[in-house]
Amino acid sequence: MKTSSRVVFWLFAMAMGAAPSRAVEVSPLFNFQVMGGQYFFKDERGGLTGNAQALLAPALRFDERWALLPSLSSSYQGTKQVVDLVGSGSVFQEQMDHRTGLKLVMTPGGPDGRWRLKPSVSAKWELLKETKDEEWTEGLFDYYKLSGGVEAEYLYGDPYSLRFGFDYFQTWFPNYSSLESQAAMTVNGLSRSAELVGDFVLDTRNYSIFASMDGPISDRVILEGSAACVYQDFYNQPVIDDAGQLTAKLREDIYTSVGLGVRLPARLDRRLRLLGSLDVGLAYNSSDQNSFDAQRVKFMGFYYNYSEVKAGPALRFYIGDEEKPVLLSVSGLWTMRHYPHRSQQDDKGTYGTDPVETHSYTASTSLSYPMTEQFSLLFNFQYGESLSNQKYEEYYSYNYTVKNYLFGFKYEY
Repeated sequence: MKTSSRVVFWLFAMAMGAAPSRAVEVSPLFNFQVMGGQYFFKDERGGLTGNAQALLAPALRFDERWALLPSLSSSYQGTKQVVDLVGSGSVFQEQMDHRTGLKLVMTPGGPDGRWRLKPSVSAKWELLKETKDEEWTEGLFDYYKLSGGVEAEYLYGDPYSLRFGFDYFQTWFPNYSSLESQAAMTVNGLSRSAELVGDFVLDTRNYSIFASMDGPISDRVILEGSAACVYQDFYNQPVIDDAGQLTAKLREDIYTSVGLGVRLPARLDRRLRLLGSLDVGLAYNSSDQNSFDAQRVKFMGFYYNYSEVKAGPALRFYIGDEEKPVLLSVSGLWTMRHYPHRSQQDDKGTYGTDPVETHSYTASTSLSYPMTEQFSLLFNFQYGESLSNQKYEEYYSYNYTVKNYLFGFKYEY
């Protein structure tokens, strides 16, 4: 990470040195949102809780060729959720993250130029609480993420473009050490996931390449496509063999994804506009890491390989004023994840012969009602359900429902 940060730092320094000396035009952006309500997890009613987020992102324009986009954001989520950090879903009571970023936008051809070059750096600190009485910053799965990269954009027909680039990012889990991971992954002195026991075995170095494109295929239909490939180096996690022993080889994953989206904007009336969309995505994670369950003396090779399919429609209604309309959104999402080398278990933990497969469904609706130019009232309702043939849920959640409704406000400047 040090080399990547140094390269991007000098890129910014040279860019600033090359920018002409003139008055800087600043366009401030501030967004603050607070929502409160109630959630239900596995039909258990939770108490009153809330979510909050804030974003500060001023744009600094030096001239027609140079602009700098710093950003600072924080968010808090008090609704219970399931997050996959170790190859299975863990339940977290609360989540908080803080991010900062810096992006330079260079337009070599000036206002009429078609190319944009966008080097960037960012940092993120995510905090996750598994229990309500757990102290912030002491969570087993708290992590830091540092990123640096560059994106090139070719504007072939404003506002449509082709984008491609490269990112390097590194993650650290500072609290995930041998003693803590052994307590979490060991039962009655026997490891249930030997590959996840050790000092900082979740830390990764990641190299990502990506490309995306959007454009009209008719007067009313816009098509969007994307593809990405991420190489993950688990530089502290040895591969485990069929006897449950650690080898000298370190784990490596390759995650590949493609996505396709269709957008259909329409004006139904002078005061009513509609944006319909349908998105589909395919992904595959290829890993050389295995798993050994010492409690049941079960070895499973390529344990973390999986394929994933996603599809979901969305409708957005813009009602009333062109500048500050009432916004009503309705969306749904279906996700199927298939683990070809992971055997499902019954509710007692006995292994079967079928591979693990999980289907999840999400439906949500939201309403944003502007009261003034900067102030809006918000309402959000979300329902989610996960169904799996993996019935053993002593440590991870596979089958559950989650519902929440939240009310609040948003302030934008």
